[in-house]
Parts: sequence; C-alpha cells; structure tokens
Amino acid sequence: MSLKNNINVNGVCDVTVAVLTRNGGQVLRRLVTAVCNQQTDRHFELLAVDSGSADGTRALLAEKGAAVVTIPSEDFNFGAARDVAFEHARGAIVVSLSQDAVPAHDRWLDNLVAPLEDAAVAASCGRSIPDPGRETPQFPWERNGYFYFTREMGKFSERYGKGLSNANSAIRRAVWERLRFGNQAIGEDFSFQTKLAAANLRVAFPDDAPVLHHHDYTLRSLVKRCRNEGLGLRALGCAYSELDLLLDLMSPRKYLVWLRELAAGRLVTPAAVAFPVVRPVAVYAGSRFGRRFAP
Repeated sequence: MSLKNNINVNGVCDVTVAVLTRNGGQVLRRLVTAVCNQQTDRHFELLAVDSGSADGTRALLAEKGAAVVTIPSEDFNFGAARDVAFEHARGAIVVSLSQDAVPAHDRWLDNLVAPLEDAAVAASCGRSIPDPGRETPQFPWERNGYFYFTREMGKFSERYGKGLSNANSAIRRAVWERLRFGNQAIGEDFSFQTKLAAANLRVAFPDDAPVLHHHDYTLRSLVKRCRNEGLGLRALGCAYSELDLLLDLMSPRKYLVWLRELAAGRLVTPAAVAFPVVRPVAVYAGSRFGRRFAP
C-alpha cells in the first residue's frame, strides 16, 4: 500500500507523520508498513528528515510515497531536525515517531490524534511497549519501570508532570509555530514540554496509541545516555547535586530490585548488572561537569 492513497486529491492532509531517519533498516520498513495500514478517515502524509542514510532508507520511503527532506549528517541535532520536519509538514497536526517506533495497531493514528480535538490540549503522547520483533531484548531496568529512578527526573516530574516523548507524539502545528524546538542536541521533547507548561498548554497521554519501541544498552551506550540526560536536565533547571547523588546511591529500594532481578536471571550484561550505580554517577557527571552532549 502506498501513502499516496491517503492524501486529499487537492494535496491537502490533516496529519503529517514525521520521522527522523538515518539507516533505519528493517524496523523502519515495519514502521512504514504500519503507518500505511492505518484505518482512518484522516488524510495524512509521511515525511522523513534524513541525515545521510546509505542503506536504502530513502528509496524505501520514496517507493511508499513519503516526502523526504535531506540534511547533512554533520549538522544533525534533534531540535533543529524536528523544526525542519515541522517546517515541511502540510498537516495541521504533526506526529513525531522515532525511526524504530512501530505503531502497534491500525487505530494508532486516530487514537493518538483524538485528544487534540480538545482545544485545551496542545500535544498528545502515546506509550512505548516492548517490541517482540526486535533482535535485542528490552533492557531489564526499562522493563521493570525503574530506569528513571534518579532524583533529577523526580524534579522534572514535580514541575511538569509525565514527560513528553517524541518517540510517539502529536503536536498542533500552530503551537509549534509559536514555540519551536530550537537548536537542541537531545531532549528537545522535554524542553518543548517546559515551553508548553509556561504557555499553560496541556499534554494528553492516551493509553490506546502505543508503539513497539524499546532499548538495550552496552555499558558504554548506557553511560553516554545517562550523562547526556544529566546535562540536558540541568539546562531545564533540574540539576543533579552531590546530595542527590549520595541519596540515590544510598537508597535501598533499587538494590532490592537489583537482588530480585539478579535472582531471576534477568541481569546478564555488564550494563544491566552495574545500572544502579552507573546511572546516578553518569547523571551526576553530565549535570556537574558536562559542557556538550556526547554524540
């Protein structure tokens, strides 16, 4: 099925599904198929902002009728790339997907966009659930819901509520025109959420619009992510202090979870075993000493 069938004969669409791509591989092919198979009366387009794919990603997108905008890979950052996607979008609502986030069912689009029928809602964010089609399993600390146990995330939640994620979100284009993402290496979704809060605009979190999307980590990639998150949250006013580090390291609950997961045989990689210590230390390093985001 081609997306061309979902565009109004006058070239008008209600929704743009925007994906940032680079060498998306087979998971992106599944994403495109799932988007094409949506059961909806809305006219929608698929738009990709590609930063240097060399694996046939752009050919796949063109074959399915998607619009593709290319940007230099060396210029990529998430905030600027999202702004490029919104600039080229024709829909009044822009849906953002990670290139490895596959809509879980054929009513995903309607369910994700439905909360925006309320004029008080500026953005909608669906859940991510484990992807059974992925080669690597879900990181155990993501699966058990304890990945964000550190205190900087608690500070963010107290101020802004549940975090917006552009892995699976829908935003009114008119709202983006007022606020934009800006030049943001990572964490452009959390930063945008702070702008929404300052403008007294709401974010909805529907349960019935999930995507298949999970992560796994090597020790190196885990340290990089946590360090970058510490730096990003500091920029949003949620710094991670020495006291935060000490309290998180001493908190017993995560070690009880660690013992349970270890006894069940679910902690089998260095990243999973070391996580309760690696996360607070890496977050602190990013928050206290970080000057730029690690690529």
